[in-house]
This record gives sequence, C-alpha cells and structure tokens, in this order.
Amino acid sequence: MVKLRTFFLVYTTIFFGCALSVHAQEVSNVQVGYVPEIKRFEVYFDLDSKLKQGVDLKVYVQEYPNGARKQVETSSIHGLSLKGIMPGFNYYFQIDTKGLNLPPSEYVFEITPTTLQAKGEFKQVEVLKKEVVDAAPRKTIQIIQPFEQAFKFASIGISPITLGGEQSNLTIASNFGVINGGYGYSLSVLYGLSGSPSTTYVASNTQITNYSRANSIYKFTNEVKTSRLSIVPSFLLGIKEFLYVRAGLGYGSRALYWAADEFSFTGTKTGEIWAKNSFASQSGLELEGGFNLMFKKMHIATGINYLGLFKTADTKAFSDVWIGFGLNF
Repeated sequence: MVKLRTFFLVYTTIFFGCALSVHAQEVSNVQVGYVPEIKRFEVYFDLDSKLKQGVDLKVYVQEYPNGARKQVETSSIHGLSLKGIMPGFNYYFQIDTKGLNLPPSEYVFEITPTTLQAKGEFKQVEVLKKEVVDAAPRKTIQIIQPFEQAFKFASIGISPITLGGEQSNLTIASNFGVINGGYGYSLSVLYGLSGSPSTTYVASNTQITNYSRANSIYKFTNEVKTSRLSIVPSFLLGIKEFLYVRAGLGYGSRALYWAADEFSFTGTKTGEIWAKNSFASQSGLELEGGFNLMFKKMHIATGINYLGLFKTADTKAFSDVWIGFGLNF
C-alpha cells in the first residue's frame, strides 16, 4: 500500500488522509474534500492500468488514526458507479456523511480495487499553506453621509417672487431646525403680513359672481391683497458638509382679493368693495423643496413651495420662492 497524495480543495479548509492499494491496477491522484453546505465528501481520483478492462472499486473509511475501518455502502456514494471502472483520469464522486458522526477531519479514506486483507498504514496528511487573496472591496452607495457635525439653526427672510400669481403684500419666510451628521429636520413657516379684508363677495377670474345690488355697478381697480400661510415640516439630506437638500409636505393656504369701486348709474362713485378671487385662491397640502447652506456660523435657507396638488379645473395652482438668512448655533 502506497501513501495517497492529498490536497486542499478551494472551498474547504479541512484535509483528509487517503491510502492506495496497488495490484494490477493503481488508484492515484486521490483528492478528498468536505463541503459543509451539502454535508458530503468529494473525491477525485485516477485509475491507472495496463489492462484495458473494467475493475470494481471499493471505498473504505476509518476513524483517524487507528479507529474501526468499514466499507462505505454503495447507497452513500453519489455521482459515479464504482463497478466496471475503466482506466482513466479525473473520476469524481460524492460520499454522504450518514453514519459518520465525528468532525470531517477525524476520518481517512481508502480506495482499492480489491478487498482489503490487512489494516494498512494511514499517515496524517501534510497541511498545505495557501495564499489568500483578499477580494476587492465592494463599492457601496451611502445615502446618508457620515458628517461629524451637529447643531441647530434658524433663519428668516422674505418671499419676493411668485410664479404665476400676484404677490402684492409682503410674506415673511422662516426656517429653523437641527442638523445631526448627514441629515436633519426643519420647519418652514410662511406668513403674509397683510390681513384678509372682510368681504362676502366672490369673484371668478373675470367678474364678481354674487354681486346683486340693483341700483349700482362696479369696476375692478388695480389694487389687490393677498393672505398667505404655510406650515411645512421637512427632511434635510446632506450632500456636502455645507450643503443640504430639503423636502417637505405640510399645510398651506393663499387667498387673492381684488378691489372694486362701486358707482351709481349716473357715474357717481358710491363706495369700495373687495372680492375674493376663487380662481387664484388655494388651501390644502403644500409641497416644499429647497437648499440649506452653512458657512461657519452663517446659515442660508432657500425654498420653493407649491400649493395646488388637488386643484380643480376652475382653480389655479400657486407657487412662491423665498430666501432666508440666519445663524447656526
């Protein structure tokens, strides 16, 4: 019996001892490994012979170093029938671990073309060292950046621009919140300084729809008033340590009022009235987007708000842009 040459399989770190029996045929290049995922041993071998005829092979297992030896049952061998094996190379089969209760490293195997008559000598295999090459690190996209900063901020400013609607009265815009690393929270409040005029008249985009005075007429002037209220909580996401993008959803309202002069049928001015323009007035859910910039202690907040998510066909959405300046503390 000759010493069996063994090696490490790439997917296991457990080594096994093997032995050969040499008669007219020789089993060589036996390689044994254990795959824990399927709980099976894997065996590769070559069969060398000058005789061009098949041979039956048997597999024996022994507890290392001097335990009981027994033949592996045919039902435990998978992938190859060991009967009538012709001389060849790189044969492969699997052995399941049924009945083998010790750790895989506690077993050695022997493949032989004849029945064993002697116990034979089993030697512990040489441990081979393999160089481990670290895999290249996987690139990941980090949404929240690990910025090492935490502070509160507050800013106040104005809304000087409206998109597609009159803004005759000053609207104050404020934004305050907290920054914690790569994210933060804030609350934006927009408030029009001019109060709403007291009126019961309602106007479309062209006329007062409920004007009913029989002895007078009216004419719109160029004077308008607006009321504005917006309360929007928002989330901030850091792009750079000095730049955060902001998005939020909250409540908003905006009303537009038109002034009109009343006249008698003789052309004499008799009074002034206000009518709420229902076409350009909105209330309900309001979207906000913007940026927050930090330069040491200085804080700049900008935003654009959209009111009219569920507007009807006879109403007009409203948007305004604002900017505020403040401090980080």
